[in-house]
Amino acid sequence: MTPIRQAATETISIQAPYGQVFDYLSEPRNQEHWAVNFIRDIRETEAGPLATTPFGEALLSCHPNRQAGTLDIQLGDGPALPTRLVPNGDGCTYAFTLFQPVGMPDSVWQEQALPGLREELSILKSLMENPA
Repeated sequence: MTPIRQAATETISIQAPYGQVFDYLSEPRNQEHWAVNFIRDIRETEAGPLATTPFGEALLSCHPNRQAGTLDIQLGDGPALPTRLVPNGDGCTYAFTLFQPVGMPDSVWQEQALPGLREELSILKSLMENPA
């Protein structure tokens, strides 16, 4: 298991139906479309989706529970990244917890990782609110 230094949770409100957003987030391959700062590529293997990240390649999985609203994302044997989707009026609110791994300098965490996550959540919001 990858040790962590600290965690941060970011949230975003999405004006799209809960079920639509949950189904989209439940499919790990969709991360390539919105998690653009972290997921560089996803290719299918016999073991499942293999994601290329800034830290190398790792199997990518999602552990969704529609009733609880959880969509935990896992890369390889690393800690599950807890995410949660909560109904919010006609839309929903998505919360994503990001972990700073040991070895990542604080400057990278503050200047790249956290702003990158915020950008990705904005992309997700745009994709869900303005489907093609």
